[in-house]
Amino acid sequence: MTQTTGLDAMAHLAGEITEAAMIGQATGLRLLFAEMQALTQVMPGRALAATDHIATDAEIEADFDNMPV
Repeated sequence: MTQTTGLDAMAHLAGEITEAAMIGQATGLRLLFAEMQALTQVMPGRALAATDHIATDAEIEADFDNMPV
């Protein structure tokens, strides 16, 4: 039976902290990715699906005229 030393306990704790940090970073990156995907749905110039309407120049100009100042 081995006895746990202070150094072993610190190494174990450091490993747990590192794992928690990696999980937190991965969660933050998934959230950022979801936000970026949502933004692509509302930004002009996004990739069009087969069912999407392609705006005419007049429609694009009308959208700019309706922008708040």
